[in-house]
Amino acid sequence: MADEKDIEYVFNKLNEAQASELNTRMNDTNAGIGAVLKVLDEAKGSVTCGEIAKKMRVSTARVAVLIKKMVAKNLIERNCDKLDARIIHISLTQDGRRMIDELRGLISLHLSRVIDALGMDKIKTYIETGEEIRRVADEVRPELSEFLKSKK
Repeated sequence: MADEKDIEYVFNKLNEAQASELNTRMNDTNAGIGAVLKVLDEAKGSVTCGEIAKKMRVSTARVAVLIKKMVAKNLIERNCDKLDARIIHISLTQDGRRMIDELRGLISLHLSRVIDALGMDKIKTYIETGEEIRRVADEVRPELSEFLKSKK
């Protein structure tokens, strides 16, 4: 069975690789809720809607919709800033923390099964190849501004 170190390695690498995919799935409410939970979990405290939007690279309007749904599900709570009532701090509730813990357990189980089925050598090769492809693609990518200049 895969150990915690392997699971964490694969999780972190997949998370890095899929960061841009998250933006394309933001219309899926469940993906958005999961992303907000992740931001709050990483913050280890309260954050503002603006901070969440910046971290997720989406509009504050999109975050506001997600926040409203998450408050209704008792996953998070909103609190006004003591000095500036226009600033709203978002933090996890006990239900939100419990959901994160349950999700973490499910993800670990899933990744453990993937690692056991394929082996860490194949997974590391896959991840390293993906990283190399991204690096090379970034190096050889034509600049948009240069392309647009050539079309004038």
